[in-house]
Amino acid sequence: MIASRYRRIGMVLTSMAAFAATGSAIAAPPRSSPNADDYARAERVLDTRLRGSVRNATVTPHWLPDGRFWYRRHRGNAQEGIEFVLVDPTTSARQPLFDPEALRSALITAGVGTPDDVASRVEAVEPDADRLWVSLRATPTQVAKCEIPTYHCHMATREIMPPQALAAPDNQRWLMVRDHNLWLHGREMTAQPLTVDGEDGFGYGVLPDFSLRAIPRRAGRVQAPPFAVWWSPEGERVFGVRYDERRLTSYPYLDSSPGDGARPVVHTVRLGLLGDTQQVRSSWFALDVADGGNRVIPVPEGWQALTEAGALGWAEDGRKVYTAIARYDRPARLRLVEIDLVNGSVRTLHEERSETRVQLNALSYQRPAVVVLPAQDRIVWFSQRDGWGHLYLLDRRSGRVERQLTHGNWLVRDIVGVDADAGQLYVTGSGREPGDPYLRRLYRVPLDGGDPHLLGTTDADHAVDAGAGTVVGDRAPNALSPLGNAIVDTYSTLSQPPRSVLRAVDDGRVLLTLEDADASTVIAAGWRPPRREQLFASDGHTPIYATIYLPPNYREDGNHPLIDAMYGGVFLHNAPVSYVEAVSAHNPVSRASLAKLGFVVVTIDGRGTAGRDKAFHDASFVHAADVQLDDHVAAIAQLAERYPGIDATRIGIYGHSFGGYSAARALLRYPDVYSVGVASAGSHNFQGIYGGAIHGMDRLFVGQPESDPGADGHHGRGVPAAFAALDNATLADRLRGNLLLVYGELDEHAMPALTLQLAAALNRADRDYDLLYLAGQDHELFRNDRVFTRRLWDYFVRHLHGAEPPEYSLAPLPR
Repeated sequence: MIASRYRRIGMVLTSMAAFAATGSAIAAPPRSSPNADDYARAERVLDTRLRGSVRNATVTPHWLPDGRFWYRRHRGNAQEGIEFVLVDPTTSARQPLFDPEALRSALITAGVGTPDDVASRVEAVEPDADRLWVSLRATPTQVAKCEIPTYHCHMATREIMPPQALAAPDNQRWLMVRDHNLWLHGREMTAQPLTVDGEDGFGYGVLPDFSLRAIPRRAGRVQAPPFAVWWSPEGERVFGVRYDERRLTSYPYLDSSPGDGARPVVHTVRLGLLGDTQQVRSSWFALDVADGGNRVIPVPEGWQALTEAGALGWAEDGRKVYTAIARYDRPARLRLVEIDLVNGSVRTLHEERSETRVQLNALSYQRPAVVVLPAQDRIVWFSQRDGWGHLYLLDRRSGRVERQLTHGNWLVRDIVGVDADAGQLYVTGSGREPGDPYLRRLYRVPLDGGDPHLLGTTDADHAVDAGAGTVVGDRAPNALSPLGNAIVDTYSTLSQPPRSVLRAVDDGRVLLTLEDADASTVIAAGWRPPRREQLFASDGHTPIYATIYLPPNYREDGNHPLIDAMYGGVFLHNAPVSYVEAVSAHNPVSRASLAKLGFVVVTIDGRGTAGRDKAFHDASFVHAADVQLDDHVAAIAQLAERYPGIDATRIGIYGHSFGGYSAARALLRYPDVYSVGVASAGSHNFQGIYGGAIHGMDRLFVGQPESDPGADGHHGRGVPAAFAALDNATLADRLRGNLLLVYGELDEHAMPALTLQLAAALNRADRDYDLLYLAGQDHELFRNDRVFTRRLWDYFVRHLHGAEPPEYSLAPLPR
């Protein structure tokens, strides 16, 4: 029955396309012609304009040793500034951290010249009997320490830790990168080098070129804390990964308009392309902070440090650290290893294998769902060995699996807290409860066995703080009280703004509502919540999900073109399920704006994206975006039946990065479905993009390619066989519709050559296309370039509405 239904709806697009091609006796409805006022309305709901507009959307607790916490919130409207709140979970009390007027007077008495500004810069709160000491940053070298509730302040001089520092556990010392080496700084000490042999392309804590920020880093525009470096818990040792990029071939970028002259500038970065014999190599190092010792620890031959693993945990004495290594031949393998930082020994504890991907979280590059429990001699370990993302308890001594902690047809998303003494783990998971399988729920999981306990029954997406992975800052989660009695939970839906509550961890009851987010600015801008739809994949039976933005004047008269807003990457899922993501998405953007211009806009999570079972995700292995596109076409046919207002003869698609690749590929693979596409910063082939086991396409799509080395020992001859079919250029002669290719000349994520190589293939095939070149732009063009944004809108207005766009210029977008 399901299969026959799918065959029937699958014919919708074909039949409608036939009407468009041959003509029909039915008169076509009049088409929309957006004007400048429509563009202004579209601009007001643009993601970049609304970013941060949902006030008090999250609560970041700063826990005190006694179990209380304080947090920062926006007071009233944007002009009223911020305030600080103190919460006591034991009594469910919530009160101001201090009286703003009393503190202001105390700061003036202490000689602070800008008391209002200083009062907004709380750095620390320390309990002391029945009082609190609040530290506020007054100047780069002075801090105001104020006693509450007596409101007596005094000034203290100290060296302020700069933002590009990596703080030691005592917060009195920190690490900085200088001339490719690590330097130790402190509040009452002279800076001293901990390493001396760092060099260009082989430094300590330096952002490597594969971080895709080499050009701004060398220009001094990116100043990050030491990369891939960790302090031991007691602060006596430092562990890190050192990346050797010295033998990589230089890759050129032409800065045609540098701003300080007419002569173009060539920037070069170190880059190993897919199939190159020379790729990035990794090794470990261990520093003894007290005696200055530096031990080099080789990564086992044929393996690489798993960048997103970082320091997974430490032994109690800080002598041993736990991390992961990987290799991506067949089968792909991932190992949990224990490193002795004193003698340099490396011991394998556990190994995972897969014919496709191995990873430590259901979503790539998220913080690993792994916890080391040294006092219990156990490790909580993430694995997809049973086809879902679940947690296993390992013996820390032997690596043996003691038990599987979570089971069933659902997946653990993140570990958000652990109370080792009480034997409880706190996780978010999706798919266990009825309904939308992408909604995260909060669970308590017993370490000694037993079913997970659902904490809170609200049917919403529970975005409990999970910290950040190594690639984006390496921050531990902080939602759980250090006393293990309460947890901060923030949840929302597409139509309900976030609510942050304090939950009891025993039964999930709400102890206190902390914040109901203020979305009035978003609503006043004209933003409207999208809808959520369950559909079926192209196989006719696998459920897939979509989020759809309807025009404000939506009518069921078949007059609205549909635009597919697609990413196509395999790292995550893209159709929003939460309020803030729907308002201001990571990628793709402009969905609400295009809806304001009369389009139905949809984002579909087809097979191959993350966030479901392993088989669902693995559909993109080898096939990249092709299975996703098959599912998109099937989903659009179903939407055309479900929403009579859609004109299925006018379908467009756009996307950025992997979305740019997917948008171009949609027009090439399905020229009878998609007639208009905008492909920005597309990764249009894989042989021209980064390779290698650390950061390459190898690990994501096919595994290590086999390719003969070229004469220079670097470049393989031709295209690695497994990737040849994924090259958009091989389909260039199939282009029939209107395609706009867009690139920024300094884009390190999706290099300009990838777009130009597709353009060259289209030229050889004698196909018409449009090209937008953005001088000086990098990968962020889809968020911060007003010319691109306006041209994106214009392209769909012109080619899907069949109307001439109005003269309109967006205000500058924040970069």
